[in-house]
Amino acid sequence: MSSPHSSSNLGISIAPNVGLQASDVLGSHFDSVEDAELWYNNYARMLGFGVRKDDMRRGKKSGRITIRRWVCHFEGVRDERQSQNCSRVREPRPITRTGCRASFRVNYDDSVGKYIAKEFRPEHNHHLASTNEVHLIRSHRKVTDAELAQAKALRHVGVKTCQFMDYMADQVEGPQNLRFTRKDMQNTLDASTRAEVGDSNSDTTIAYFAAKSEHDPGLCFEYTLDDENRLRNLFWADCVARYDYQCFGDVLAFDATYKTNVYHKPLVTLVGTNHHFRTTVFGFALLADETIDSYTWLLQTFLSTMGNRMPVSVITDGDKAMSKAIKTVFTGCIHRLCCWHLERNAQANLKNEDFTRKFRDLMLTPMTVTEFETQWSAVVAEFALEHHAWVQKMYSKRCKWAEAYLRGTFFAGMRSTQRCESMNAYLSRFVQHKLKLYEFVRQIDRALRNIRTTETSDEFKTKYSTPVLRTHLQSLEKHAAQLFPLRVFSKVRDEMLREGAVIEVKTVKAVDVALYTVTEFGTPTTCWNVIHNLQENHIQCSCQMMESVGLPCRHMFHVLKVEQIEKIPDNMVLRRWTKKAKEHNTCRTTKPEVDTDVSEMARFSALSAACNKMCYNAAKNVEAYENALVEINRLTLTYEQQYELDGLPNKKLRMGTKLRNPAVVKTKGAMSKAKCVAESSRKCGKCRQVGHTARTCSIQGNDSPQLSVDGNGFAAFDSSSTQNLRAFAGVSPTLLGHASNQFSNVFYWWPH
Repeated sequence: MSSPHSSSNLGISIAPNVGLQASDVLGSHFDSVEDAELWYNNYARMLGFGVRKDDMRRGKKSGRITIRRWVCHFEGVRDERQSQNCSRVREPRPITRTGCRASFRVNYDDSVGKYIAKEFRPEHNHHLASTNEVHLIRSHRKVTDAELAQAKALRHVGVKTCQFMDYMADQVEGPQNLRFTRKDMQNTLDASTRAEVGDSNSDTTIAYFAAKSEHDPGLCFEYTLDDENRLRNLFWADCVARYDYQCFGDVLAFDATYKTNVYHKPLVTLVGTNHHFRTTVFGFALLADETIDSYTWLLQTFLSTMGNRMPVSVITDGDKAMSKAIKTVFTGCIHRLCCWHLERNAQANLKNEDFTRKFRDLMLTPMTVTEFETQWSAVVAEFALEHHAWVQKMYSKRCKWAEAYLRGTFFAGMRSTQRCESMNAYLSRFVQHKLKLYEFVRQIDRALRNIRTTETSDEFKTKYSTPVLRTHLQSLEKHAAQLFPLRVFSKVRDEMLREGAVIEVKTVKAVDVALYTVTEFGTPTTCWNVIHNLQENHIQCSCQMMESVGLPCRHMFHVLKVEQIEKIPDNMVLRRWTKKAKEHNTCRTTKPEVDTDVSEMARFSALSAACNKMCYNAAKNVEAYENALVEINRLTLTYEQQYELDGLPNKKLRMGTKLRNPAVVKTKGAMSKAKCVAESSRKCGKCRQVGHTARTCSIQGNDSPQLSVDGNGFAAFDSSSTQNLRAFAGVSPTLLGHASNQFSNVFYWWPH
């Protein structure tokens, strides 16, 4: 018999009166409406047309569907009144209806308890889709749960939709072999996200933290609401962040960044530096605005979360609200302004590169207060800036930026908010302005896990490697290698190497104290005094590098060399820079367990990776391919049934209090004309009420059965398999025979 598709001179498949005839189908039995719908949809896919649901009737007493009819997607014609309307603003959609009369109908027979085919019209009056076009027909497009899980796993690690669509298409040798389009995948992912988030984005976000706290008892999160019950401010820190603050919370830096979420809430990152000289995160916050009240609430909440332990010093930019909040909450804490921002402001206000260079030298060069005042007066007089408003303002704040006033205060080597800027740049790879709160906090958690893997790598290298000694002070260098992690050790070794340029000028010794006056080669006019307490083996230098950075300076190492001391004294070792920095038993907290959602995703990724090797080898020959396919279908059916029997509950946790989504805020860095609104005023398509959509409406819609395509579908069809062919043709022997003859040459179209 002829092929179901015959090529025309235009290269388009046309199939009037080809394939199964009405006599072949009429009288066939189906166990359910879903089986009949599945059969007709598969038949339509084979021939190249789509299916739409048409008539449905139910029994008055039983409520059972007694009649169900399906038609071709080209059935019907468009109302002429729509095309004759000349006042339309939008261009009318192209006409897709041709009045095709192809149809299929089943009736329920009480005597046999099955559905019997009563109508089958195979004739079409239009061109049928070719093999590489069928995947574009609506009724044949569906994203399965397995494909959705794979897409969610790829999206979770930052892969874009277009990228993993190319990846999936490559797996099946072309996009025409996929059962969905890119738009279908985007809609399915969005629907899945809406199902997780629910009606209230804020409510789901708080529920996420509440559920996470069950696995991480050390997690703390605080939030405030406005008068309309909207989420206003949010702060969170897990147990690892709180533990790191107990170890390295002596210096705190924080800054705000924008365009990280759909509500334009500024993200504040509170960071410090750990014993590997890496950035460590102490907490995150989303604020309603950048006012004094918001920053005051943030710092008070942060301080309470961290056990009311004050930092020694804080580094921020010149934001006035930040400065006033720090002065109110962190009483007695030294506040330093970011040198990078000040240098940029100097150039912007005076537009003189010579002044900017000298201002930077005054800001960063170690000197005494007297020397600073003398040089500042000289620079101001040189450029005639005695009455410049910005210069006068900076001079009044000199205690917050000049090294002469800040020398001796511990800043862990930080002079700017560069670590905050670097953190914000790193987070921008994970977050974007389109993210809602629930998605936002999950992406922040993912970024935080990646950041902490760097510390694990540093710990591994420090534990299982030993640096090569290469200075002239090998005994001291060897001791330093035992005390400090690799990255800190490299800085200590640099000071040992620079000790070679130190020249002893004068030495005064008493009974218990020795005073060394030293200079350096190339700077004979600059001297430093080093005091060595012989009884306590305590060394102190006037450069105050030990007090400011926490690391011994080259002048101290010169005294150790002169005194023939082979080990670094205790006062030259700050515990927070050593390998034992995180061995504080008093501040150790419970290690968080792995989140349930993360575990499920990790198991899915592990199974996917494990199957890659099997699929690679099974695809080498036809027999191995068919055996593997049978086993995969068998295991898929087994685990689907097991999942349904388990009745796993929905993991989504809902809180008792209903929170409204935050309002879109206007930050200092935002555009003057924002084009987005706080909440959509769109009405529900069912009840026409504002505040929800048709998906979440409490009024139930049409409860007609939906198309349910199982895992077998066409993936299980094979021209040599009578059992799979019977699943396609139903239970009618006549239909089975004709299907075997008519479709034996088209099964190869559809990839397994």
